[in-house]
Amino acid sequence: MPSTQLLIDFGEVVSVAQPAADVAAMAAAAGMPLIEFTARYWAHRPGYDRGRRARDYWRDVLGAGPGAVLLHRLVELDVASWLHLNPDTLRMLEVVRAAGVPVSLLSNAPRELARELDRHPALRSFARRLFSADLGLTKPDPAAFTAALGVLGAHPGDVVFVDDRAENVAVAAELGLRARRFTGTPESLALVADALIPARV
Repeated sequence: MPSTQLLIDFGEVVSVAQPAADVAAMAAAAGMPLIEFTARYWAHRPGYDRGRRARDYWRDVLGAGPGAVLLHRLVELDVASWLHLNPDTLRMLEVVRAAGVPVSLLSNAPRELARELDRHPALRSFARRLFSADLGLTKPDPAAFTAALGVLGAHPGDVVFVDDRAENVAVAAELGLRARRFTGTPESLALVADALIPARV
């Protein structure tokens, strides 16, 4: 196996940002104003990403426990909102894989989203798919990166890590990973490919 590996984030890197219409649909299902819903959705997200049950997360978002039908609908809408993939990133990953570089995922994601991504055809070729809900750890906790390196069996310097959040990139770099920030531009993707495929430099 090549010594260099790519470890990449999912949300807003492999996927695009949640579409506004998808977030509005969740707010409408929750019966809440969009601004209030969005604030509560993110305020309670870290625990959900670390493995908290969906019912408990949505109870905190709504302020009351949802019935089974509403819970199912909210989970369904939430998962679907993250499944809009970035075609530019997918093309870059094809180039990297064609060069023989293993590609793995490290994502802050609750179990419901994680299991959907495990089944997603576009992600089947990932060597490893690592999710915070399974690890019980979320980025930027250094332990999340240490756990990922253990699963990959890799030294930090042999891993190029890509994320859109500056704090995640900073912690990864402090641990010795070759961290790159994804900004959504073709240039940022080219920098990732150049770091992995020396012939491109």
